[in-house]
Amino acid sequence: MEGVQSAFQKLSKDAKSMISSLESLAQPPPPPPPPYVPSGVLITNPPRHMVSVWTCSKLCAVCLVAGVFVGYTLKRRVRRWVSGILKRLKDD
Repeated sequence: MEGVQSAFQKLSKDAKSMISSLESLAQPPPPPPPPYVPSGVLITNPPRHMVSVWTCSKLCAVCLVAGVFVGYTLKRRVRRWVSGILKRLKDD
């Protein structure tokens, strides 16, 4: 009878330790601390590569100007193409 009791106690201790280890695994890990970002820096990949706000602003301005230029050029080309098609249709 004592053997059964000792086996049961050992089994219950093992079960409790397994349950506590599973509970610790089930909890989500704590969030990592926020990275240190110096002011004026948007992106940091490797330690030596940073994109500053000023560089990002210049890039955005260049892209905006290029987009406006391409847009107006495309608008003129489409107008010429449509007017040529309409002239052909009108002549027929």
